[in-house]
Amino acid sequence: MRPVLTFFLMIPCFGPACGNGDGNTVDAADVGFNKPTATLKANMQVSKGMWMEIGDADLTSCAADAATAAPVMLNTKVVDFQNQTAVPSASVIAFPLINSSTPFDTQTSNTTDGSISFTIPAGTKRYGFKMTADGQFPTFLLNQYVVPANVTGGVTTDPSTIQSVSNATAALLPALIGQTRTAGTGVAAGAVRDCNHHEISNFVVSVSSTSGTSTPIAGSQTFYFSLAPELPVHHKQAEAAAQNALFMAIQLPATNTAYVQAWGFPTAGDLASGEMKLVSELAVPVLADTVVTGSFEPMHN
Repeated sequence: MRPVLTFFLMIPCFGPACGNGDGNTVDAADVGFNKPTATLKANMQVSKGMWMEIGDADLTSCAADAATAAPVMLNTKVVDFQNQTAVPSASVIAFPLINSSTPFDTQTSNTTDGSISFTIPAGTKRYGFKMTADGQFPTFLLNQYVVPANVTGGVTTDPSTIQSVSNATAALLPALIGQTRTAGTGVAAGAVRDCNHHEISNFVVSVSSTSGTSTPIAGSQTFYFSLAPELPVHHKQAEAAAQNALFMAIQLPATNTAYVQAWGFPTAGDLASGEMKLVSELAVPVLADTVVTGSFEPMHN
């Protein structure tokens, strides 16, 4: 499985913004929420930097979450987002939902290969991690799920890695596009996948203060990634997500809960009407000088 996280950090831009079709409007400046010009599509990677469109995005066949019937041991590794090398001696807490203040396990990664194991309690549906280590930005990974089919003998290796962002990467990526992240703000980033775990293209992201409608948080800006190299680009180069589904939102003021939302046109009829639909929404904490990532999926129970 392609890693959940492959993303990251920065930027400004230009151009008229537009309403989201539900009566709300966005700021006059381009903050990365202009309406896409195509419907939502599913894609698959065929080689590094090369992607193939495989049809309409599947937004309706997602199975309902099943809670773990018994404790599950997760064996994984902490690796660096940018170069996939091991992050040794990382302190990692695992917690239910987004409740990092009530962890169910706390572990430290191996000093050589970054390996780490957690016990996920019975009754768990969604859970997350917070990773801290020398030379690394505090990094959250949210909305993880224990897929029953991936558990054998009470053990799973899914996800096979959990990715942490280095201080160097956090500084470098904004600089590549001439932007400096404002100290004290947070970052949200990731990729949106459909019910078949295919990357979705042609969506736009709003980090909203309200659930179900787009009320963009003042100051937030969203950017999308090129295919090769996978780096964030200016809005004039990408006003919606490409086939790799990667996005990032920066300059987010700290708040207990924000809603990372993906919007787009599921059908040609939606596109013709100009009415964007809410495709995915994940409640996240926004913390100062912290990166929040997650599994972004179509909304389902």
